[in-house]
Amino acid sequence: MDPFIEQIGSKLKLERKARQQNQTDAALISGLSRREISEIENGIFRGSILKVQDYAMSLGFSLMLEMKRRPTLAELPGLFDED
Repeated sequence: MDPFIEQIGSKLKLERKARQQNQTDAALISGLSRREISEIENGIFRGSILKVQDYAMSLGFSLMLEMKRRPTLAELPGLFDED
């Protein structure tokens, strides 16, 4: 399982259930298949992130991407300098 998709799926599942929808209802509303909904909610979806976004948007959520980069080797010594 992918922990990122698993975390998103758990939140989407909670919202779907709060709206008293089953996976078939969610599939019809989002334009996805029931299988895709199940895979997203269970953290095993391997399809397009756009489909995850479609599902999230159908439940009133949006996805955001935060860019993080690792420090370069040249930057490492400065990270551990003590003042």
